[in-house]
Amino acid sequence: MLKKIITTFVILTSILSQQCFSASSITQITKIECHNFLQYGNPSINSFNGLSKVDQYLCRDGYIVGYSYTTKQPVWVAYQLTGKSVDHKIKRNDNFRPDPAISAEHQSQLADYRKSGYDRGHLAPYAAMDFDKKSASQSFLMSNMSPQKGGLNRQGWAQLEKDVRLWANMYKSIWVYTGPVFKKGKVHKTIGNNKDAVPDYFFKVIYAPEKIQGAKVIAFIMPNARVNKKDIAKYRVSLKEVQERTRLKLLEKLPESERNQMVNTVSN
Repeated sequence: MLKKIITTFVILTSILSQQCFSASSITQITKIECHNFLQYGNPSINSFNGLSKVDQYLCRDGYIVGYSYTTKQPVWVAYQLTGKSVDHKIKRNDNFRPDPAISAEHQSQLADYRKSGYDRGHLAPYAAMDFDKKSASQSFLMSNMSPQKGGLNRQGWAQLEKDVRLWANMYKSIWVYTGPVFKKGKVHKTIGNNKDAVPDYFFKVIYAPEKIQGAKVIAFIMPNARVNKKDIAKYRVSLKEVQERTRLKLLEKLPESERNQMVNTVSN
C-alpha cells in the first residue's frame, strides 16, 4: 500500500512539473492543481467520452484549459480574476501561435482560420490576462482559441468580457468558466485542414463567492453569430441550462445546499 501511494505521488509530481498533461495519463488522479483555478471543481470530472471529454490539461499562469483533440480547441477554460489583476494593463502585442505543448496532429494552426470567416476568439481574454507579460503572451496560444464570428467576438462577447472585469472589481474575486457549445453534442461544421470544430454557441459562467450579500452565479449562452453589445442581458441563463447543453458539471465542489440554491436561478 505504501509503495502504491509513493508511486502515485511521484507520478503526480512529475506531471504537474510539466504544467500540461493528458487525461489518459492521470486516470487515477481526481484532482488537477493549477493556481487554484479549479478550486470549485473540474467541469469534466465525470466526462469520459463525447465533446465534454478532456484529452489534455494545460496549466498557464492566468488560466487552465481542458483541451479536446476532437475539436482542436478548449472544452472549457477556467480562471480567477480579482480587482487587482484586472486593474493592471499591458500594451497589447498580438502573438497568435500554435501551442507547442500539444502534439502536431491535435493542434489548431493559424492557417485554419485564414479566409474562414471566423475570428480567433480568445476564451481566456487578453484584457483579463495582461497582469504580466508572460500571461498576456500565453493568452495568444491557439489552444486558447475557438472559431467565433466577428459579430460575436467584437461585439456582444467583447462587452460580456468587459462586464466580467467590472464584476471582478465589484465582488473582489470571481471564478470564470467559459467554452464552446455544440448543438446536440455534435460537430456540424469545421474549418481548415486540421478541421477545427465551429461551435454553435458559447457559454460563460461567473461565480462570485462574496459572502456579505451571498454567493452568486451569473451564466450566459450566446449564439455564434452577431450579438449586439446592448443585448447581452437577453442571453442570461441558469447554471442548469449550461450544464444540460454542455454535459459539464460546474461548481461541483460547492456545498450541496449552496449549489442547489443557485443551479436553477437565472441571475439578474
